[in-house]
Amino acid sequence: MSRTPGPGRVQWDPQKGLRRPHDIEGCEALFNFSGAPMAARPWTKARRRVLYDSRVKATAALLASLEQLDAPPRAFIGTSNLGLFGDRGDQKIGDDAPPAGGFLSDLCVAWEHAHLGAEAMGSRVAVLRMSVVLSPYGGAFPLMVRPFRYIGGWLGNGQQYTPWISVRDCVGALLHLSDHEGSSGVYNGTVPEPTRNRDWLGALGKVTGVPVVTHAPKWALRGAFGELADEIFLASVRAVPERLLAEGYQFVDVDAETTFRWMVTQLEAVETGPVRVLPPHRR
Repeated sequence: MSRTPGPGRVQWDPQKGLRRPHDIEGCEALFNFSGAPMAARPWTKARRRVLYDSRVKATAALLASLEQLDAPPRAFIGTSNLGLFGDRGDQKIGDDAPPAGGFLSDLCVAWEHAHLGAEAMGSRVAVLRMSVVLSPYGGAFPLMVRPFRYIGGWLGNGQQYTPWISVRDCVGALLHLSDHEGSSGVYNGTVPEPTRNRDWLGALGKVTGVPVVTHAPKWALRGAFGELADEIFLASVRAVPERLLAEGYQFVDVDAETTFRWMVTQLEAVETGPVRVLPPHRR
């Protein structure tokens, strides 16, 4: 589906739903990735409304369109955010841990509830909770690497656990949830062994050859990003993907340094010329 028309596309409007819902009658799986970027700017009152509407209201509009179908999607795969759990320090967080409360947590609860509404029309629903998705082809990683070429640093005191997942495992996990008939409910989408922020960014420093010798203090992050800093950059979320592992999903990228090395190599190739994009991991 796309907001813009084109060959093979089903046009949709996040406020009104699908323009021609019957074009996807009987489709095997629908992946719902709707949502404005979470960390793009401070969470003003207006920005919070955008974040909510682009997730919860957009999903509701999509489901209203799908309810018109005689044969809705067999599987409805949605996404959410590990920020649902808030700052839990060193506590390991499984898939069934309770939400923390607060803006981001409450948004995620409403978002997941909206996805799960697809069960009422007979679709099997699975939701992957994510945080930082690392890809050499766009998103957060290229933005991380550029300043790191000059000076490396961790966030806050660096002791918080930062959940992350590579784009290969993000796609692989989503395909697993789509293909595996036993998958339903909500899943933590992050590496099996969580990484402290200082160690995580230290691994990037090793790969780029830049000493990680400083940090962005909490007061600076809070001054620049407000509440977003505490809930996204400074919160310690030691989440583990218990359900994915129990269902047999095998992660490709589990070690930060090895993953960063692959991504830096790919990023350099992207910047200097054509690059072969590896196919999604699927098991």
